[in-house]
Amino acid sequence: MNFLQALQYCIDNRLIFAAYRLPHSDAIKLVVQKSPTSNATAINSELFDQKGFILSPFLKSEKFPSYFIQPDLVYSSTNYLNFDELLQVQHPVQEENIYENGVIGKKEFKIQVESIIEAIRQNKFKKTVLSRTKVLERNYHCKLKEIFQLLSTSYTNAFVYMVNVGGQFWMGATPEPLLCAHKNELEAVSLAGTKPYNDENLNITNWSHKDQIEQELVTQYIEETFENRGIQFTQKNGPYTKKAGNLVHLRTDFTYNLADVGKQLGELVSELHPTPAVCGLPKQAAMDFIQNIEKHQRGYYSGFLGPVNIDDKLQLFVNLRCMQVMDERLILYIGAGITSESDAEEEWNETEIKADTLLSVIHKV
Repeated sequence: MNFLQALQYCIDNRLIFAAYRLPHSDAIKLVVQKSPTSNATAINSELFDQKGFILSPFLKSEKFPSYFIQPDLVYSSTNYLNFDELLQVQHPVQEENIYENGVIGKKEFKIQVESIIEAIRQNKFKKTVLSRTKVLERNYHCKLKEIFQLLSTSYTNAFVYMVNVGGQFWMGATPEPLLCAHKNELEAVSLAGTKPYNDENLNITNWSHKDQIEQELVTQYIEETFENRGIQFTQKNGPYTKKAGNLVHLRTDFTYNLADVGKQLGELVSELHPTPAVCGLPKQAAMDFIQNIEKHQRGYYSGFLGPVNIDDKLQLFVNLRCMQVMDERLILYIGAGITSESDAEEEWNETEIKADTLLSVIHKV
């Protein structure tokens, strides 16, 4: 058995596992839990002293808890490994977590955008992120490994993953780090604003005031969240344009001294998430509006996920450009940041372009 056959074994047998490839890495990691029990977890500092893989939702609830996959078996595609122990792992099939997922068309989406713009003009909030779904009605089970491989080769600067836990199977290629820690440094990223990739859009002076304000709100939020805990950045870089597949975003990077964070890491993650890049500002007002207006449940879309202390690194990413894999369908999740300067037609077009990140790969299999 080689590495890709091991990955297929995990998919076919519905094991509790996570496979991922970090940005700019050639190695695919496979983390497998031996126990068939999906472990719900609290997001606290004790969690980040452990090793494993976390999957956390947009909004935590009884239906959508945070899951922590134990790294009983860890494999890398770049090493020769013996998979005999993996073949001993057998899990009963987890019941698929099915929930209502309303799909809306262009007309209804644009009406929702206009209602958000009106609410912003009434000073209910400064920004909110509106999402929608696309559903592909087909069983893609036998194609999942191939889709994962294509995502890995197509989006080298993204965090590419697939994860199965708690009756939830998700896959994606997200461009957005949340928090990453290694050795003595902690890095945070503000990523917002979206344009199609071309030479003109790589020049930040060509970006609209709307896009720049949208990203600046995220930047200020991250900076203030750390400052409120008495933590100052040691380095700030940006904003600058960052290519992500067929798209370009505005990005600002923060570097912090990990010693300054100390035992506050769990609290910082809880306070940062969800950032204005996926929710809005003020956070609670935007969240309430999202829950009232969106016709679907986000589940783990716009949550966060990633390896914790595997290879002595913390690598948490926002769950974007992602889809939920179900027995007879794929559910793609896409969103757009809405401000007072938004145009409903342009926001719809932005979600279409974002959907193409996954669709362009899926249509090849």
